[in-house]
Amino acid sequence: MKKIKLFIGMAAIAFIQNVNAQDNNDTNFATHVLDVNVPEVAMLDIHDANTGFEAGPIMFDMTDVSLIGTNAEAGLYAFQDMTYDNLYLNYTSVVGAAPTYDTTRQIDVRFESGSTFPGSLDLRITPEAPIVVANGGTANSAGTITAGGVALGVSTAIGTDALLVNSIESVYTGDQNNGVKLAYSLEQNGNFAGYQAGTYQATIRYTLSDL
Repeated sequence: MKKIKLFIGMAAIAFIQNVNAQDNNDTNFATHVLDVNVPEVAMLDIHDANTGFEAGPIMFDMTDVSLIGTNAEAGLYAFQDMTYDNLYLNYTSVVGAAPTYDTTRQIDVRFESGSTFPGSLDLRITPEAPIVVANGGTANSAGTITAGGVALGVSTAIGTDALLVNSIESVYTGDQNNGVKLAYSLEQNGNFAGYQAGTYQATIRYTLSDL
């Protein structure tokens, strides 16, 4: 019995000595690990400065674009009057680090599958260089627009992507009247014989690529 008590007493002393030894390792500084997770981000929207809201349905009525009055001159469409501007493509991108990840993104645009669009016509989407809020990025990180814009319809078939902005890095353009300003216009592209009366409806889809 005495041997057991002696053993327990020696074990307790050894434990106390070990705790004291740990405390005795303290110095005038201490360290510990802090982890910060920065996720990749890819998001966008279209702001319509004409309405002050996110872009909704837009109507092009070709009965109002003859050169002199409504359909006054057969076949003379004043396409220069068929425009809709003051749209802004806002986007946020946070890219991964090289070499594990690609370090740039792009924005493509297309008519969604199932859309309809008149024959012999293109919708021209003309972008302007990105406007970025203070500390939201740089001219380079906001990306480079496609010069002259893109044309959907005859030039780029329904369901096919067209490159609008490339080389996007980490950037926050800001909301509302920031990002890439867009203008829509109609252009004849083909023979007048391709025109057929009717009401057409196309869905325009913008995609910021995910790495």
